[in-house]
Amino acid sequence: MPRRPIVSGYALLWGLLVVTGLACRPLIPVDETRAVSVAWEMWQRGDFLVPHLNGEAYSHKPPLLQWGMHLGWFLTGVNQWTSRLVAPLFGLASLFLTGALARRLWPERPETHSLAPLILVSFPVWALWTTLTLYDMLVAFFALLGLLGIWRSARGEPRIGELLTGIAIGGGVLSKGPVVLLFILPAGLLAPWWLETRPEQGWRRWYLGLLGTVLLGALLALVWAIPAALAGGEEYRHAIFWGQSAGRIANSFAHRRPWWWYAAMLPVLLLPWGFRFSLWRERRWTAFAADAGLRFCLTQVVAVLLLLSLISGKQIHYALSVLPSAALMLARLLPESPERWVRIDQTVLGGVFLGLALLLIGLPKVLGAENPVREIITSAPPIAPLGIGAIGVLLILKRSRGSMPSLTAYALVGFMMAAHLVYRAGKGPEDDMQPMAARLAELQAQGAAIAYWGKYSGEFQFLGRLRKPLEVLLSRRELTDWLAAHPDDYVLIVHRSEQGVAPRGMEFVQDYRSPRRRIGLWKTSALKADPALLTSLTRRGNAAGNPDLGPS
Repeated sequence: MPRRPIVSGYALLWGLLVVTGLACRPLIPVDETRAVSVAWEMWQRGDFLVPHLNGEAYSHKPPLLQWGMHLGWFLTGVNQWTSRLVAPLFGLASLFLTGALARRLWPERPETHSLAPLILVSFPVWALWTTLTLYDMLVAFFALLGLLGIWRSARGEPRIGELLTGIAIGGGVLSKGPVVLLFILPAGLLAPWWLETRPEQGWRRWYLGLLGTVLLGALLALVWAIPAALAGGEEYRHAIFWGQSAGRIANSFAHRRPWWWYAAMLPVLLLPWGFRFSLWRERRWTAFAADAGLRFCLTQVVAVLLLLSLISGKQIHYALSVLPSAALMLARLLPESPERWVRIDQTVLGGVFLGLALLLIGLPKVLGAENPVREIITSAPPIAPLGIGAIGVLLILKRSRGSMPSLTAYALVGFMMAAHLVYRAGKGPEDDMQPMAARLAELQAQGAAIAYWGKYSGEFQFLGRLRKPLEVLLSRRELTDWLAAHPDDYVLIVHRSEQGVAPRGMEFVQDYRSPRRRIGLWKTSALKADPALLTSLTRRGNAAGNPDLGPS
């Protein structure tokens, strides 16, 4: 399979995904809006050392993602689209790195060099996260760079290999903290299992070199962390050196799930490439015994998933960094599959797409008129189900073996694009915080003070280009005192839509992340004049997820 057309192909697929994501999806609260708001506050303050959110030092993540946004703003001015391209560009770079690693692992198999990135970009989980403005794509890129460095060290290039691995560790730490070590070090520590013979430099030199990469990565990270800790104060210093790394790993405060959760999610991560009859109909495990590259990739996947399973906080995107290794293994094994079984695989996948299209067309006819799923489906443009159905028919009818991997990848990306269209019509308005942010910016420009009842995650700072933080109120006493001190100002309160809150005194309202929740902007005078309304809005269980810390 010629390399150049496929390289253009997976770059094109990446472009289609990113353009569709930017066009169909707003910055999603709270994670995307928070990441960009941190960059905005750093930019506004002129402080590129200590991240800030809503006027306070933000210790949850290092600032590499925000620095990338600042670079874009320096070149083009502050805008949304450049900030939303930073993480996707790391995703694109990861595709090229995957091809480069395949070329090192199997130089005698040129088909893997182009097939691996094609499989990777069409994993649905990867295809979605490559369009998001989050930290995980940066970590995946640096994990891949570290794996490339380890392999080069094992193949007689210890100096360049250790340099690449050290840079990868440093970059990963600056992206999301020390968690990057979980994605890189297992492959190096378990080298005696996947290497055919001991490295030229011997095992003692190997492990000393691995230790050196960790020290180099730590040094690169400390170039930022030490000045930031000195500038951010004692609380910030404790958080970045312990509270948000080892403390989070030992006892995560969010996303707590059972230890076996990643094993249950593995089928979702590998959809649909891991469910091919052509891959599993024969006993392929014998290939691992004779192939160091396969064992290298398998080591990283298994070890990382086991380590992640020991951490209390679990999310599917935490495992993004194992998908390149999974794609490499699939690219190595799939070309050897019998043609008849490859066609069966494609027919089955086509049938799934066709069935999904028929379901989208027929489901609204059997659902109730008030069903939210029906509302989402019927609001989507007809091109979405029709496009999914056309993809299914094409997969069933197309019979050229040479184009099957490319066709499958394009079909999966086409499905993700159709899913974005459905999202835009059904859920996009609920996630779009721009209308409220614009109104807050107008009020701040007029000199009004604005408070937020409950936990605030910076949803409006960047979107409204707000130049002052919102006052966060976490108890009824704080709320009562603030209302008394600001008779002509405003309070933001999230409430459940089924409460039937009357609009009296409500300055502005919109849906908030769900059709069951709204966020209202209230005049303080209206809330003071109606104690029953204020009690209803702030009563425990009625604040739509915002914490009520009880009576003062």
